[in-house]
Amino acid sequence: MRLYDQLRFFICLLASYSMLSLPGDFSMAESPIRNTQDPKDIATSPEQTVKNMTVPEGFKVTVFASEPDVHQPIGFEIDDRGRLWVAECFSYERGTFDDQYQDRIVILEDSNGDGKMDKRKIFWQGPGPLTSVTVGSNGVWALCRGELRYYEDKNHDDVPDGKPQVLLEGWNYKTVRHNIVSGLTWGPDGWLYGRHGITDSSLVGTPETVPADRTTIHCGIWRYHPVSHKVEEVSSGTTNPWGFDYDEYGQMFFTNNVNGHLWHMIPGSHYIRMSGHGSDPNPYVYELMTKCADHDHWDSSSGKWTDSRDTSGIHGKLGGGHSHCGGMIYLGDSWPQKYRNSLFLCNTHGHRVNNDALEREGSGYVGTHRPDFLLTGSDWFRGTELKYGPDGSVYLTDWADLGECHDHDGVHRTSGRIYKISYGDVPQPEKLDLNQMSDSELVRLQLHPNDWYVRHARRILMERAGTAENWSQPKAELFKIYDSSKEVSRRLRALWTLYCTNQLNDAWLVKQLSDPSEHVRIWAIRYLVEGDDVPEAAVKQFAQLARTETSGLVRLYLASAMQSLAPQDCWEIAAALDQNPQDTEDRNFTLMLWYGIEPAVMGDSQSALKFLSQATRPLVRQLAARRLTEDIDQHPEYVLQLIQQAIDTKDTAKQQDLLAGIQAALQGRLKAKAPENWQAFKQATARTDSKELQDQITELSVVFGDGQTMDALKQIAVDTEQSMKSRYQALETLLNSSQDKDLLSIIQKSVYTTELQPLAFRGLSRFYDPQTVQQMLGRYRSIKHDGRQVLLDTVCSRKEYVLLLLTAIDKKQVPQEDVSAFHVRQLRNFRDKEVVEKLNQVWGQTRETPEKKRAQIESYKALLTAERLAKADRVHGRVLYEKTCAKCHRLFGSGGQIGPDLTGANRANMDYLLENMVDPSALIPKGYEMVVVALTDGRVLNGNVVRKTDKQLTLQTQNELLVLDRQQIDDMTASKLSLMPEGQLDQLSEEQLADLIAYLAGNTQVKPPVASATTGP
Repeated sequence: MRLYDQLRFFICLLASYSMLSLPGDFSMAESPIRNTQDPKDIATSPEQTVKNMTVPEGFKVTVFASEPDVHQPIGFEIDDRGRLWVAECFSYERGTFDDQYQDRIVILEDSNGDGKMDKRKIFWQGPGPLTSVTVGSNGVWALCRGELRYYEDKNHDDVPDGKPQVLLEGWNYKTVRHNIVSGLTWGPDGWLYGRHGITDSSLVGTPETVPADRTTIHCGIWRYHPVSHKVEEVSSGTTNPWGFDYDEYGQMFFTNNVNGHLWHMIPGSHYIRMSGHGSDPNPYVYELMTKCADHDHWDSSSGKWTDSRDTSGIHGKLGGGHSHCGGMIYLGDSWPQKYRNSLFLCNTHGHRVNNDALEREGSGYVGTHRPDFLLTGSDWFRGTELKYGPDGSVYLTDWADLGECHDHDGVHRTSGRIYKISYGDVPQPEKLDLNQMSDSELVRLQLHPNDWYVRHARRILMERAGTAENWSQPKAELFKIYDSSKEVSRRLRALWTLYCTNQLNDAWLVKQLSDPSEHVRIWAIRYLVEGDDVPEAAVKQFAQLARTETSGLVRLYLASAMQSLAPQDCWEIAAALDQNPQDTEDRNFTLMLWYGIEPAVMGDSQSALKFLSQATRPLVRQLAARRLTEDIDQHPEYVLQLIQQAIDTKDTAKQQDLLAGIQAALQGRLKAKAPENWQAFKQATARTDSKELQDQITELSVVFGDGQTMDALKQIAVDTEQSMKSRYQALETLLNSSQDKDLLSIIQKSVYTTELQPLAFRGLSRFYDPQTVQQMLGRYRSIKHDGRQVLLDTVCSRKEYVLLLLTAIDKKQVPQEDVSAFHVRQLRNFRDKEVVEKLNQVWGQTRETPEKKRAQIESYKALLTAERLAKADRVHGRVLYEKTCAKCHRLFGSGGQIGPDLTGANRANMDYLLENMVDPSALIPKGYEMVVVALTDGRVLNGNVVRKTDKQLTLQTQNELLVLDRQQIDDMTASKLSLMPEGQLDQLSEEQLADLIAYLAGNTQVKPPVASATTGP
């Protein structure tokens, strides 16, 4: 096998270099490519890979194409003749893109129908990154180098007619890295859909569009209309969507990485985002929707995917891993019926193809796990995309490389495969070219059992309709299918084609809102809200539907449609949807209802308050009350009316919901003016038996400056006759809701009570009290671990305390190793000469140059040999991990969620581990940038901005999530450093370093030691 692959590699390079002398931008000359993968890593041959594959009985896998004919296939499309157009991305290098390589679009054809590629032609090559390609009748659409391009080829000679037309620009490909824009797919509405990852956003528009008028695209799904040239974000959230498709009813789904693999894509939806990458772009959506899968394809609490790369272990049973590429809902005609309308996706770490069933549940769908469809048993398998073709068989592209999902070990550019998966004996279609068919023949293809024909025919008809003088015959034929077909899917195909060819009017669509099929009603709703002005008749009918509709799916799309309506048109629909009892437990539906009214709440506040007075859903009540309270300074009357509703109702649950919303809006505020009816509300609820309501009233009374309440809480906090729970709650309420200077005396007493110390130390950070700090540093070794960490955070928040800390270290009162690299960097941010000099005496100079960091990495690599790591103590390594890393990172299901989950990282790669630990600021993903916040009380904080409004700033520090009143902020500076500090390894001995790295790189969790080092004396 080794000799075979070496010959293949040589042939590939020879082919690349031998054609360099051919002239012209669009010649067959191939730019040279070079591997950065270790030459010792030899790929399994394509034939052997197929031989090792396992698929269900009756299926077979063959090699359609492989190196040297195809390399690095990041995406592909099948044209109207059944040929494959492959996007080859050579520029990808370890998560970024290298301009020394040229990417290309290659056409592969099976001219004799034997299932193998026998003709190959380069259509285009040039600077990348090229990430996606799809075809039209007279040209090719591509995402390349931050642009959506169209390469025209009117004469169909497979050579671009000239330079590409740039349709959109502004895709941020340099900082978004491997989360790059991708996935061009024609939707049933005539729009071109795409995907975008989370590591940065893009400001997108046509070349002539000024930045102020461009559209910001965040992580999620976007679309572009080829006629109006409009681009818009359809949904936002998740992590890195890398698969998108729709079922036979037009329901759209996309696949994703890290935080859930399957999502039901509803227009206007906001989904949960990857931890550490900030909040939703709209700060007022508050709550986010969840995935539609009822399972994951891995178990983070049990180990790593490589434990089960064959079919053994917990990960193998669950699906193989968290990283997925591609997403195909099979609608071909040659596979068994049980696979139709189910989802197939490539699992990167599991080296397999997963299969999920899509089933109706509540107002949407649920993805349930089926047995994995294809297992390769090869570490080199890196499936990127799947698509069914004209014979119903499926083409599967394979990047064919190691290094998991980020290629941190280098890129093997000279490999790439495309497999063909068939069931039984599949007759090959005659040589076809759908563009040669008449309009009527294309219309009849809307009845074909293979959706490949349906979709291509629809796109061609859409293109022709734009230039045809008379479209009456195709229109009549499509209406005949719509009116006479008994199958809903066939009626939908006709409906979609009629819409895409611009043959429908609003009056006709309004009538379809009464159609017996829920799916027809859904698409009538979607089409009616496409334009800038929604017809009045449609709005009226929407309200009627909201009252009478029995389908949860239709109600979901009515909620979605509200975002396209004028504010005054939402409320009747929203009220009817809210009153419908069928979706009360459906959180995603409730959130779509909230998203629908949120833009209208402040613009039409009286209608919002009227709606709220009758609202039945707790979450909607909470979020609406929160939004109305956000602007309490400008509109105190809104809060007054909210409290009046709480007085008028006898429903304790509703009172709690209204107050919960008000509390959330005022979190972190220094003070807010109490509504005039606040005391009346307190009196009306004085005898309530709801402890939750009592606690809410108490906390809000503190925010509203109620002196009696604050005095009572202060007495409880220091009363040794009270239960510890009561004292803790009283102190917590005071610290969370008040900035009263009189609290210092309460804190000074509380710091001597062990159970209250962490809370008291946190409160102490607000005040300048060197005497108490010095006393606590002197008692440091008697303080429990949790209290120690908070005390150090407090000490490091003020430069006046630095000398006290260093003195305590000199006196051996505080162990130097307890002061983390994060604390040291925090102290350096004061930029005080005396402080820096003292820090350098204790911790030494920081390594700031790339050369020094590279030298440190190389020295660690020389030290951490495989032999040494094999002898390391992973149990002790876990202790060091919990002390050093666990505050921010999860590993094997435990730890913090400030930084990325390490379970899915490329931890077995030494370069990856050391580069991220020694030089964490070399490449900072969007959302992980650090800010330095100086407060008016003298504190300086480091952290990530999670949420920002005009009144509040939510800051994630190393240890806690802080909500700050913006009046407290004196200055805020963006840093080029990661929140993850440098120098974390500097204080470790060689033995400790080996233990930590061995634990981090390990495949499985280890048991904690009997006496954990994280427990204080």
